[in-house]
Amino acid sequence: MKNIVGVEIGNKTLKLVEVKNGSISNFVVEDLPDDVVINGQLIAFEEMINILKTSFKKNKIKTKKCALIIPDNDVYLRRMIVPAMTEKQLLVNLPYEFKDVLTEDKDKYLYDYSMIRHIKNDEDKVTEMELLGAVVSTELIEKYKNTFKKAGLSLVKAEPRETALSSLVSNYNNEEETDFAILDLGYKSSSVDIFKEGVYEVTRTIDYGVEDIIKVAADALDCDVHLAAQYLEMNKDDIQSNEKCLDIYGSIATEVMRVMNYYSFENPNSNLETLYYCGGGSNITKFVEEIKSMNSLELLPLSTLAEDNEKEAIMRGGEALGACFE
Repeated sequence: MKNIVGVEIGNKTLKLVEVKNGSISNFVVEDLPDDVVINGQLIAFEEMINILKTSFKKNKIKTKKCALIIPDNDVYLRRMIVPAMTEKQLLVNLPYEFKDVLTEDKDKYLYDYSMIRHIKNDEDKVTEMELLGAVVSTELIEKYKNTFKKAGLSLVKAEPRETALSSLVSNYNNEEETDFAILDLGYKSSSVDIFKEGVYEVTRTIDYGVEDIIKVAADALDCDVHLAAQYLEMNKDDIQSNEKCLDIYGSIATEVMRVMNYYSFENPNSNLETLYYCGGGSNITKFVEEIKSMNSLELLPLSTLAEDNEKEAIMRGGEALGACFE
C-alpha cells in the first residue's frame, strides 16, 4: 500500500509507522497509561480513541488508512496440511482446523489463510495443500474498527505480528526466501519466532522480559522504574553489570539457546543460520552480548536489513512497519 500507518498497541507503548510511497515518513512511540493494555490485550477502547486522535495530531500524521497488529492472545495462527480442495471448500473447512481453540460458535470468528505450497503425488497431481491459517473474533475486529473510526481513522487491515514480520523481512531481503528466526526482547516477555523459507513456522515464548531487568535496576539504583529504564540504556554506574541483572540476562539467554537447539534437533535439514533480534532489550548492550555468547547462530540486529534512517523503526516498531507491506 502506498500510504498507510502501521499500528501496534503494546503493553506499555503505542507504536505508529507512517509509510508513504513505500518509504517510512514518520515513526512514533507513545507511552500508554498503565490501565489501557493488560497482559497484551487492549482493555480501554474508549480511552484508545483519544490516544489515537492525540498521537496523530501531535505528530502531524495525515494518513488515515491504518494497518493493525492483532495482539498475540487474540489471534490463532498455524501451519497446516489439508487435502486438495477449492477455495470455497477450504473456507467451509477452515473452522474445523481450529476447533480445538475456538471457545464460541464458529460463525463468530473470521478466518483467513495464505497458500504456502501445493503437494503433488508421484503422478504430478496435487493431492494436498500446505497453508498458513489464522482465526480471530469477529466482535473484536469490529471493536477495533469502531475505535479507529471514532478517532477519524480507517482500519483497512489487521494481521498477526508473525505474518507482519515475515512481510518485513521479505520486503527488505531481496534474496531467495530463507530460514531465519526473530528474537523479540519485549517488555513483559521475550519470544522467538521461527520462519521456514520465509513463512512462519512456530513461536516459543520466554516468561522473562525487560520489565524484570528494569525492576532489578530500579532496586539497585533506588529509583522508579521509568528512570531505571533510561539508566539501563545509559549504563549509569555500570548498572548493566549488576549481578542480579546478569542473572536475568543469563536466564533469558539460556532459554533462547534451548529453543534454538531443540528446533535444530527436531529439524536436522533446516537451513536456519540467522537469529535477528529487536525490541526494547536491544539497547541493553550486556544483555545482547550474553545472548550472543550462548548462541551458535549468527546474531544480528533486525535493523541490519534497513538503511540508516529506518533502523529505529525496524528495531522498535518492526511489526507495525511489516503490517504496512503487502
